[in-house]
Amino acid sequence: MSKSSILAFFRRHFTLVFTILVACVLRFSYLGSLPAGLAWDEAAIAYNGYGIVTVHRDEWLQKMPITFKSFGDYKAAAAIYLDAISTTLFGIHTFAIRFPMAFAGVVTTGLTYWMGIELFRRRSIATLAALFVAVSPWNIQFSRIAFESGIGVMFVTACVAFLLAARKKPWIYICASLCAVLAMYAYHSTKMVLPLLFLSYAVWQKQYIKHAMRWIFLSGAIGIILLFPLMKETIYGKAGERFYMTSVVFDQKGMKPLHVWVPQVSANIAAHLSPSFLVFGQTSTLRHGTGNFGVLTYTEFVFLIIGLIFTVKTKNPSALWLLLAMGIGLFPAIVSNDAPHSNRAHGVIPFIQLFIAWGCVQTYASIQKLKYAKHMTYAFVVVFCVQTAAYVMAYIQTYRSTQAAKEFQYGYEQAVQYARKKEGEVDKVLFTSAYGQPYIYILLYKKLTPIQFHQGALANYEIRDLNWPSDKQRKNTLFVGTPKEIPADALHIVHEVLYPNGEVAFRIVQQ
Repeated sequence: MSKSSILAFFRRHFTLVFTILVACVLRFSYLGSLPAGLAWDEAAIAYNGYGIVTVHRDEWLQKMPITFKSFGDYKAAAAIYLDAISTTLFGIHTFAIRFPMAFAGVVTTGLTYWMGIELFRRRSIATLAALFVAVSPWNIQFSRIAFESGIGVMFVTACVAFLLAARKKPWIYICASLCAVLAMYAYHSTKMVLPLLFLSYAVWQKQYIKHAMRWIFLSGAIGIILLFPLMKETIYGKAGERFYMTSVVFDQKGMKPLHVWVPQVSANIAAHLSPSFLVFGQTSTLRHGTGNFGVLTYTEFVFLIIGLIFTVKTKNPSALWLLLAMGIGLFPAIVSNDAPHSNRAHGVIPFIQLFIAWGCVQTYASIQKLKYAKHMTYAFVVVFCVQTAAYVMAYIQTYRSTQAAKEFQYGYEQAVQYARKKEGEVDKVLFTSAYGQPYIYILLYKKLTPIQFHQGALANYEIRDLNWPSDKQRKNTLFVGTPKEIPADALHIVHEVLYPNGEVAFRIVQQ
């Protein structure tokens, strides 16, 4: 490609390139320190990825599994295998652990533009939708922590974009099938979302479907073959247990009585459609949101409502399908416990941003002839920029706070690294379990393979809650405890790990 053609491309797609750059900045800036710390699930994903790279086994010595047992449930495989690549390339640290999720968020932004083009054939809608995804609090939240949902969203977005493109070139159904397979290996919720999306697409685009049955059957056969190990694991293995653990509709005996699950599902729908959740930041944990910004920005919420009005008025087929797709994306969260749950509802992206962009463009077309149309447009741009800046500031403030540091188990890395340096000087390291799951951090930061772990590489570590009145009598021991367990006036304190506000996270004694 010549220099002139590259410049022409950038001039023509300047807004898209700018949007991708914005998405990169908002996802990769200070990725290793915001949020400060590494949550249990992030550490588990990282350690199992390390096990796959080093000895091709997970922490329970299962060889190259497709589901990973972790902390009482089972994680999907894609994030762990991608993390294995990332930490191999960049090393075991927080930036590398979160890199695949941040990258997935950026890719989702670009794929949203493509989906918008295929869906509406209008660059204005596609560009706006990509911009809304780029600055989306919902997508940014799960692009900056090592949870699986963002990778699932990326593959679902790619799958739907390929489906729409296959209307003109049916062989592309094979690409859609491959992306669907990857999505189902990436996140448990996609196992419910994708079949419903396929069904809705087939009904909506039946005029294209009937002329491409040969390619569709071939694509379906490829998908079923590639999904066979996952289906087998779900039916006969442990992968299906997570569904029963979280479902309000089913348990292992079958469907629960109607009078049990219908009120719960209704309450879940109301919880996820509530402005408290959508706009005002209702959340039970800072791992799922900042607590002061909702999953949608104020402008997104306004144009969501306007989009609903225009959909009723125009009955635009693409907008109606997006509305259905949004409901399908929300479905896994609606039929599960802990509502509202922004992580399980993450599958609403990018459908909701495309719908909002359509509503935005419809609004602009309606006001174009008004006297103050340009002023209203400028006002929207100003509000959009201000709210984005406000969200960024709120995000930084929230995830630099001590409360967020506690929720992301800040201090484990520092405590383990200090214990590593001192463990050769003592007979035993007594490490507190007060903050939960300390073993996974010890294994991760000591870089012990699962085989070494099961062969007793942690024999010199004792992991439990400390009882200081009796434990302080022990000699030749390194104690790693909380400030509640080891008092500030304890003898032989050699180190303290501090939260961002100076509060003690871990206190370490050597005697």
